[in-house]
Amino acid sequence: MSNKLLTQDKQVIYKLVTDKDTHFTGAILQNATEEENLTGLASNRIRITGVAIQADQQLDFRVAFFRTDGFADTNLDLDTFQSEVELDLPSYGWRIAGAGQYYMAVNSLDIPYEDADKTYELHVALQNLSATAKNAGATGEVVVTVFYEERS
Repeated sequence: MSNKLLTQDKQVIYKLVTDKDTHFTGAILQNATEEENLTGLASNRIRITGVAIQADQQLDFRVAFFRTDGFADTNLDLDTFQSEVELDLPSYGWRIAGAGQYYMAVNSLDIPYEDADKTYELHVALQNLSATAKNAGATGEVVVTVFYEERS
């Protein structure tokens, strides 16, 4: 299955989707993160245009983007933070017929991103901003979709 989403006037929008059984599967306490290296970018230089989430729990999340798999570091010269998007499910999330998972999307983003490792990976950390911990396993499933386009 192609990761190309739509084509219009030679503009191609791609999506990278996490796997609920592989990514962000652990418990995440308040303000803690779980890091993932998401493979499959079309380019090492992209522009993130949107981020969507589906989650079992109605929590306030932040998705942070890093340039390398070194992620955060207390040494500011080594830290590779690039940008972030808050996904506040308690304030803006919704469910279908009041049941099932929570949904939310942030569109019209313009986040330049570069994979400095040059491994065609998106280095992402999911942070739980809620006082309630994100559950591990089946009751804490999360799927994050990142929409992007290539840039020169």
